[in-house]
Formats: sequence, C-alpha cells, structure tokens
Amino acid sequence: MKMNHYPDKLKSLAAALLLLVLGHAHSIADDGIPLWISVRSRITDAEWEHIAKNYDLVMTLFSPRAGGKDLSAENERVKWIKSLNPKLKIVTYVSSISAANTSLPAWGKPSQHPEWFLKNEKGEWVGDHEYSSIHLDPANPEWREFVAKVASDNISRYGYDGVFVDLVGSTTQYVNHKKTSKTVNPKTGKPYTDEEWKAAELDLLRVLRRHIGDKLMLINSGPGLRYFQTGVADFLTVADGLCNEGFTGWTQDPINRPLIPVDAWKADVDALADCCERGKVALAVANVRKRKPDESAEIFDQRYRFIATSFLLAADQNSRLNFYVKIPGTPEIYIPGDEFLPGWASVSLGEASGPYRRAGGVYQRDFERGKVLVNPVSREVRVPLSGQWKTDSGQAVESSLLMPARTGAILLRGHP
Repeated sequence: MKMNHYPDKLKSLAAALLLLVLGHAHSIADDGIPLWISVRSRITDAEWEHIAKNYDLVMTLFSPRAGGKDLSAENERVKWIKSLNPKLKIVTYVSSISAANTSLPAWGKPSQHPEWFLKNEKGEWVGDHEYSSIHLDPANPEWREFVAKVASDNISRYGYDGVFVDLVGSTTQYVNHKKTSKTVNPKTGKPYTDEEWKAAELDLLRVLRRHIGDKLMLINSGPGLRYFQTGVADFLTVADGLCNEGFTGWTQDPINRPLIPVDAWKADVDALADCCERGKVALAVANVRKRKPDESAEIFDQRYRFIATSFLLAADQNSRLNFYVKIPGTPEIYIPGDEFLPGWASVSLGEASGPYRRAGGVYQRDFERGKVLVNPVSREVRVPLSGQWKTDSGQAVESSLLMPARTGAILLRGHP
C-alpha cells in the first residue's frame, strides 16, 4: 500500500481538529466498536434514546419530498437528540447528483430548473438506476449553490454538526451504470469523461465547504479498488472523511454469495487505513442481506464478525462502522426490530499497538487487551499463538486457533 505522508505537524493538527469535531479521544475500542447509523424515517423517542446510547454518529435524511411524505419537521428534534448524548454527532444528508432531502422535484421530466439536470447522448433525461430520480449536473454552478445552501441552512437552523454528501464519484461509473447511452457534459456536448466528472465533483465540494465552513463534511465514494485506482483521496483535500458503503462487499449474502476476492477485500482495508493515515474520518458499512427465519443466525453473525474484524484491522479513533440488515430495494437505514447490534461489538480491546500485519497465515492486529485476526482466503488456517488467550465469549484458546475459510476472530488476553 502506498501512503501519502504529510508533515507530522500537519497530520497531528488535522487529527486534533477532527477529534474536536467528533468529540472522542478514546482508543479505537475502549467502549467497543465505534458505530454510526442512518435514520431516514420518523421514529419514537425511545428509539432515539437507544440510538443516542449506542452510536457515536448519525446521518439523517428528513426529506420534504420522501415518497409523498414530508419529514422535514423531524429536523426540529436534532437539538433534543443531541441533548441525550452530548458526544453524539449528527450530520444531514445531501447528494452531489440527486435532489434527495431538498424541495426540488426530480422525478420524470424536471419541472424546475431543467438546465440543472443531465441528459444522455439520445437527449433523454439520465435517471438513477436504483431510485428512479433524475440526476443533476455536478458542474452546474446554480445546482452547486442550491445544494450547498440546503446543507448550510440545515446546519445553522437545526444544529447539525455537518453534512454527509452521497454519490460523490471519481468516475462516471455510477451515473452510467446499466445505461446504454452515455451521460453528456452540457459544456462540451460530448459524453462526460472520468476526468471531467471528477473535477466537477471536487469543485462542488469546494462550494459546499465555502458554505458550511469548518463543519464536518463526509462523502460517500465507493470501494477500495476505486479509491486507489482513481485517486479518490483527492476529495480528502476538501472533505473531512469518506464512507465505503459496501465495505468488504455489497449486499453480502452468507448463504448464496461468496465474499469478494482477496485483492478487493485488502483494497477496502487499505483504503480505510490510508484514510486514517491522513487524519480523516473513515466510515464503513457492514452490508448483509436480511436473514430469513429458516436460515442460521450463526452463519449471518459470522459474516458480520468477518466485516467487523476487517474494519478493526485498519480503524482508528476517527473511524465508525455501520451494522445494518440489508433489505433489497431499500437504503441502509435504522429499522426498529431489524437492527443488528451484536454483543461482541461491545468488547473492549483498548489501544492498537500498531498497523495490521500478515502473520501465521492470516491478517492480525494487536491491541492493548487483545487482538483481531482475519482469514480472507477460501481455506481454513491454523494460527499459532503464544501466551494465554480467550475468545470474546470467554472460551480459553491455547497454542493455536483454527480459523475456517473467510472468517474473523476477536481474542482477549487471558489472565496468568
């Protein structure tokens, strides 16, 4: 992995500023795995109290135009929610190419500001392949000002700590996904190039930064392979951190779908590590299909454990993991009753002693009170151990640990 090393003083300053924003200076896992969650619906006071107790960061999308429902009044609850836990940070949602969480109509033929929206080579509106809305042009100066003002108004009016910017692409991959005709750049009249698209997104983030000042700016920007291949880290010259929404795999299915290849898995871990090395916030999402009643809970728990230990290989005090139960066709949201919050997520490992390494045939990282191990290959590995160890459930482990294919483990130091 190639790191971008900044002068030590600049790195220390950046990390200190983010700790002030996030409000945490403890070790990566003093209180268990640090978590974040997305809320896009009206939930009860009791459910908010539960979130404030268990999560460090919340992203909300209380849209004035959510499937015919106006949820904007939920923004008024932000200050009350923050009062439940002064350390909790809440960010508001916007998108660089979607009108979500704004009052701008974006379905069918645009009825307002059609010049803000994108067309393809055939002159057709460019629709989102997942949510059927029409995409906006990140290079359009009026759209940039509009979406930046929406974010800054939400921050100043309701007390948000910053903004989460979705669909920030370093290439045209998302906007052209499942399309037979390419998206056109209105400035050139030709298909957008990856370089033009990335430059437009970066400029949009600069406009947003001008509007929100030193408030937190987090972006959603794809998997680790793309991070390294397309220079996603360039966005971190403006943004405070980024999210890998499908960390170690998208909509993972422990029953019917194998894990992503080892090189893609390692790129996800290394991208998270690189983000941390830059002193930035690193968000990850444990993205697993909802378990059916007749399926083994143990198998699904094993997949979540694999993602969580992969996260812990690289995470630092500015990192957050989002466990969620993926229901096909729906965004990653907190759904009361479907939340996945495993008991082992509260295990306290303490301070990490250094970066992760490959040893004993697996990937390992040592912590003050234990270690995490990940076997990302398709065969079992027996890992030699020295000293006294126990599993997070208290079972003693002596001399070695047999790790099945594509699994993760959390070990705690035993007592002499």
